[in-house]
Amino acid sequence: MGKQLGVSFQQVQKYENGTNRISAATLIKIARFLNISVGELMVIEGPQSTNTGTSKDLARFAKTPEGRTLIHGFMGIDDPILRRHIVGLVKVLGS
Repeated sequence: MGKQLGVSFQQVQKYENGTNRISAATLIKIARFLNISVGELMVIEGPQSTNTGTSKDLARFAKTPEGRTLIHGFMGIDDPILRRHIVGLVKVLGS
C-alpha cells in the first residue's frame, strides 16, 4: 500500500498506529486502494455526542460568507450517501 500511496512502509505504520494524521488526499487514495468508500474508513468508535454546537454557534456560522456558501452547496446535493461522505470528510479534516 505504501508504494501505491507514494510513502514508506514506516509511514503506513504511523498511519495505522495513529502516530501521524492522514491528509484528505491520502485518505482518498487509501479508500481507492482498498476499493471502499472514504466513509467506510472513518468509522468512529464509542459514544458520540449529537450536541456539536450551540444554536448561537450555528447562527454565527450561517452568517459568515463561508457558512452560507457551504450551507447552500450542501443543500444542493440530493444524494444522501454523498452527503454522509461529505460530513465524514469534514469531521476528519476538522479533527
